[in-house]
Amino acid sequence: MKYLFVSLFTVFISFGASAQTVAPDWSAPLPSKNIAAQVDHSVAVCDTVSDFRVVSPVLTLINIGGRYPNQNLTVAVKGDKIKINAALMKSKAVCFYGPVTIFKNKPEIVITEPEQIKDIKQYQ
Repeated sequence: MKYLFVSLFTVFISFGASAQTVAPDWSAPLPSKNIAAQVDHSVAVCDTVSDFRVVSPVLTLINIGGRYPNQNLTVAVKGDKIKINAALMKSKAVCFYGPVTIFKNKPEIVITEPEQIKDIKQYQ
């Protein structure tokens, strides 16, 4: 019984530690044209917001470095933790942080936490 308790305690601690978020590193942001080489890495990217689409109250797609379908990067802002006004971002250089993936043959960063958008208060 003692070993079972210790094992379960260790498992719960492990899950708790893995759920913690890492603070974004804004020290070396990349331009969006270089982002495709960073797939499977978490990076900061700063570039001009070309256009956006509010898909639902919990999903906004922001195109960086070109208008859809010719964008360098799509930033998908997901969930109800982040409240932004994407219109305030349009034509401005904005910085985002997160893991780069590929979605429909285009690089994408999914944003789920406010800390992943630099200076988010100016866009709320």
